[in-house]
Amino acid sequence: MTKIKKNSGTEMDSKKDSSKKDSIDLKQENRIKELEKKHNSEIKLKDEQISKLEKDLDSLKDLSQRRQADFENYKKRTIKLQEDLKKMAIKDFALEIIMINDDLLRAIDSAEENTNEDSYNSFVEGISMISKRIETTLENFSILEIEALGEEFNPNFHEAIEIEESEEIESEMVTKVHQKGFKIDDLAIRSSKVKVTKPKAKQNLEENKDQKKEGKK
Repeated sequence: MTKIKKNSGTEMDSKKDSSKKDSIDLKQENRIKELEKKHNSEIKLKDEQISKLEKDLDSLKDLSQRRQADFENYKKRTIKLQEDLKKMAIKDFALEIIMINDDLLRAIDSAEENTNEDSYNSFVEGISMISKRIETTLENFSILEIEALGEEFNPNFHEAIEIEESEEIESEMVTKVHQKGFKIDDLAIRSSKVKVTKPKAKQNLEENKDQKKEGKK
């Protein structure tokens, strides 16, 4: 009887171990399933995010292409507008010059028909008026005469074709204008051709003083 009980106890222990093992295996299996489910859920979420990013990227590419096309069209329109404005400005300027040239030709014709002194004076007066009209026309197009006479020499606007020295000035000054210059804002169209008077060197001044002293002696 004792032996039977012993076997029965061993079987029970074996069943317990087996049941315990099955329970552990089930837990592990459930854990694995949970991890797989979680992993699959994360993969699905990542796939959705990737899909959304790809759609956003496609939208940005499309937007970028449309913006690029719009910018190219804008550049073309801007270039055409600039060309049209340039042509209109040249047209207006050319028309003014043509009309002035008409006046000049009429003055020449009149001078050729009449050779007396009064006609000559009228011709000179007419040419002077035409010159003033030209300068007015230039001003209307923002083309201004460069200020030169009595101004401090500026190599950006003045071209010195004659230079002299003087004891009466302290800096280089324009004392004569040989040819007028013109500019648009700070851009020189043609520099003024001028005579520049600059201070006499100190060494020369001292030599002159010494010469004067010797002369007095």
